[in-house]
Amino acid sequence: MKVKILLRGPLQKYGNGKRIVEVHLERSNVTVRDTIEQLNIPLSAVSFILINGEKKNLETALQGGEVVTVHPRVAGG
Repeated sequence: MKVKILLRGPLQKYGNGKRIVEVHLERSNVTVRDTIEQLNIPLSAVSFILINGEKKNLETALQGGEVVTVHPRVAGG
């Protein structure tokens, strides 16, 4: 199974500069957290995620075929 990971802003560096990365899921019951960790993205750098356009949490299980959008934490003032 594969999912597409859409990396926003500075998170693109974890996709070797690519905005969209395909990740192969080698087992069932893979969560968004597992996939983010597979890409070596620190969880502290993630603000929120969308799966197929709907806000979800890190423990959401992936089935394959989803588009997971990962939004970075932002700071400023």
